[in-house]
Amino acid sequence: MTITDQQGRAVAYLLHEIRPDWGVASLVSLIDKHRDVPSLGALLIAATTKAMERTCQTPAPIFHPGPHWPAAARAHLPKPEPCPDHVGESAHSCRCCIADTKAGIRPPGMIGKHHTPTSEDDEAPANAGASLVEGDQA
Repeated sequence: MTITDQQGRAVAYLLHEIRPDWGVASLVSLIDKHRDVPSLGALLIAATTKAMERTCQTPAPIFHPGPHWPAAARAHLPKPEPCPDHVGESAHSCRCCIADTKAGIRPPGMIGKHHTPTSEDDEAPANAGASLVEGDQA
């Protein structure tokens, strides 16, 4: 199903009522970029579910596959973009990139994006996770 302009605006205004920090114009633009959805009802369920999540800072994750979409609609969603650095991982939720970020070897804004450290200082030392074994000396 293709969302019409009127339906897209209606969804945008509804989401703005739930999350005033999400601007109507940016919501309309986002919905315009993702016009092909399984159904208007599925979009409303996914969008309002994400809008109710306080940890969801922007509306972009609405269109990522996940449990916020009704089960019947998930099979009809487009495949997520792959992570360019990690085979088999989705760019928007790449577990390897998230682990790299937690380890301090990838900037937080580079999850799901190609990252080449500029110097060896950007890489974690090979023994970064190693600890002294009892009896060893530093």
